Amino acid sequence: MSQNNEGIFVSGGTFSANQVAVGKGAKSTQTTYNLSTDLQTRESDLTQAITELLESLEIHRCKISDYDEVSQAVEQIAQEVKKEQPSKLALKGLLSAIKESVGSVVEIVEKVGLLQKAVAVVTGLPIL
Repeated sequence: MSQNNEGIFVSGGTFSANQVAVGKGAKSTQTTYNLSTDLQTRESDLTQAITELLESLEIHRCKISDYDEVSQAVEQIAQEVKKEQPSKLALKGLLSAIKESVGSVVEIVEKVGLLQKAVAVVTGLPIL
């Protein structure tokens, strides 16, 4: 191994991190959100999570091969959570499909995670 390694060297085992920055001047940030327990605020948090995800999808549109389908899935989630008895299976399937479709676009994956948490808080379902 080089004495001047400025990258990551992993030998055996696994490497897992929420945020990683490597090299000279590298920076990593993580945004956290406090989802409220107040019903009106929870619904506002959900609306904000949906809006932010749709905006992030638009910004990174060129990195998502099935952009239209992913955007429609986000809209379907917005409709499903408005139901008196939202379908846990439908929400789980839509969120999983979105996560799979956005792949490793970190900016979008972050927003999907926020949406998952907001959906869980508003519907009373466990985090999917």
